[in-house]
Amino acid sequence: MAGRKRIDIIVNPAAGGRRNGLFDAVLRALHDGGAFVRCLDTEYPGHATELAAMAAAEGRADVIVAAGGDGTINEVARGLMATGVPLGLLPLGTANVLAIEAGQTLDARSVADTLLYGEAKLIGTGLVNDALFLLMVGIGFDGVVVSNIEPLQKRRFGKLAFIWEGLKHWIKGPGASLKVEINGRSDEQLHGIAWVVVTNARHYAGPFVLSRTTDVTRPGLDVFLFHAGSRLAFALYFLGLAVGVVEAMPWVTRVRAGTLRVWESGASPGAVRVEVDGDAVGSCPVSIQAGEKILRLIVPRR
Repeated sequence: MAGRKRIDIIVNPAAGGRRNGLFDAVLRALHDGGAFVRCLDTEYPGHATELAAMAAAEGRADVIVAAGGDGTINEVARGLMATGVPLGLLPLGTANVLAIEAGQTLDARSVADTLLYGEAKLIGTGLVNDALFLLMVGIGFDGVVVSNIEPLQKRRFGKLAFIWEGLKHWIKGPGASLKVEINGRSDEQLHGIAWVVVTNARHYAGPFVLSRTTDVTRPGLDVFLFHAGSRLAFALYFLGLAVGVVEAMPWVTRVRAGTLRVWESGASPGAVRVEVDGDAVGSCPVSIQAGEKILRLIVPRR
């Protein structure tokens, strides 16, 4: 079977997997497989989007690969929307949620085999304040945690940085107070929400299962509303996440949505932080909708 011959890789130089040897091992396996590989390093936030759009416009690459975490993948995907060029993954980040969704292991030969021979599948997308997301939007707890982590912390400590910041925020008392409008409807049951997660994926923060039935290949968004905001409630949420039963828990409502608006209730403007695909993006209010554009993602061979 003939593999892809021209592969452009857009690299986040700060990503952890490059330091542990995965990046170099994948490159060797691609060269062994007969591919011509070009690497383009990012230099500033948003640069991956520019590089991806430029590479797609050149029309030379059979696949354009995002080498980094889910935030880097998000940027590359933005540059590839509506181009027809498929997105490949070289997962080098902390959580690597999209790679887990796609069934991609962190083995160099497996990653190279996927990039050379994997199937291009259509996946759904979403929009948050008109900007693309592939996986999820977190409003409240995880938004604060991600916002408080410096890039150096993330590179040096990886997942431990998130655990430490999460513990500090939990001790302070994690619950926000949010008002939510879903598909144009808002009532008392949608007021005073402590945390909102909007997802296009089954997994959350790596291997943890948030929703067993959400499918990244199916357009539309699942909204998780966490009603209780006490320390005990959040401890139970995290326990439920660890064992994959969040959607069946008390104080949690799951809704299928096409559109969503979230804003602060009783908080000062800008107090409730937001994260998108693992990167901090600002604060409430936010408007979210299922994306109309579809992206082609290279997934492992069956």
